[in-house]
Amino acid sequence: MAEGRTTAASHVDHRDGDSRNNDLSNLQGLCRPCHSAKTAREDGGFGNRRASRTYPQKPER
Repeated sequence: MAEGRTTAASHVDHRDGDSRNNDLSNLQGLCRPCHSAKTAREDGGFGNRRASRTYPQKPER
């Protein structure tokens, strides 16, 4: 919807980029092109530098 059109979601994206955080508030549906573009921006695709991220350790259950 960011580009002014509506497309059915085909991918689930982690808003904060932490694939271990599967809380529903951290998940959003995106179409493939939008998910690919977001991933490239955040994770260094298409010649971008990879963003350095540090995640807090999750407690063991």
